[in-house]
Amino acid sequence: MGGSDVRGAVLALMATLIYYLGFIVFRVAAGRMPELRGTRPLRLLRYTYTDWLWLSGLVIVLAGVATQVKALTMLPLSLAQPIFAASLLFILFYAGVFFGERLTGREWASVGLFGLATAMVGASNGRHEVLTSAVAGPLTLAAVVVPGILVGVAVLVGGDIRTFGRHARPLAGIAYGLGSGVSLGVSELALKGVAAIYNTHGLAAAAYGSPYPYVAVGMAALGLAQLQIGLQRCRMSIVVSVLTVIAKTQLVILGAVLYKEPWPSDRLLVALRIAAFVLAGAALVLFPRHEVVEERPGAALVSSARERA
Repeated sequence: MGGSDVRGAVLALMATLIYYLGFIVFRVAAGRMPELRGTRPLRLLRYTYTDWLWLSGLVIVLAGVATQVKALTMLPLSLAQPIFAASLLFILFYAGVFFGERLTGREWASVGLFGLATAMVGASNGRHEVLTSAVAGPLTLAAVVVPGILVGVAVLVGGDIRTFGRHARPLAGIAYGLGSGVSLGVSELALKGVAAIYNTHGLAAAAYGSPYPYVAVGMAALGLAQLQIGLQRCRMSIVVSVLTVIAKTQLVILGAVLYKEPWPSDRLLVALRIAAFVLAGAALVLFPRHEVVEERPGAALVSSARERA
């Protein structure tokens, strides 16, 4: 790695840590808010964008965005992805220490598989990585953005179509992690486009002269809405873990489509990268779909009262 790569790697790590600090603030803010529902978008906007604590988290996340854009002017996505993903350990540590969240053996196995997949992506880079400045045309960009919007809206609205009853089990955050991961992953991909345009044409073109900044902002808004609901209903460690698996895998796979970032030329390295994506998919499948409900005296009465409310 050259001097630019080292600086980019440091900035990439800083960007993700800043992101996660913002997520922690979102998690604290979620506990103070009334119940949020994707089927009530205006109420969702009112309770988030008028909450000073949530807005503080948003400012922190935006600082992470600025740092990430700078990092992506120095690093190709295949090098940035392992750095972004490695900082997931920070959020797991914080969730355990400060929010008392505990992962099951199966959940730790999922995180371990993703960690191994991340290491394999880094190992598949080889010695020479090319930082490209190419950006995709409108049709290619739309082919990535439109499915992301559909998945995000489906999770945002479908998350409120829940099964109630005595034997219903709460979702463990997989759906919200998936939806917000797809949305925020597309947003991060668009940030790479902003960085490429900034490198080639300057700040003005990067800020408003292409669709990339608008895609980044719009998909981030959709992703943050899903994330906030997920943080209110589910464990942060699960939502953010799944979000990271989805978003960071997208960076490498779709980065090659949008920005023509080359894959390794060596067949063994190509096989290693494909195996990494298979492991990342296995990590996602292995995550439990429902929380383990502990029966406590009076829990049924509380649950029943909430349903009537």
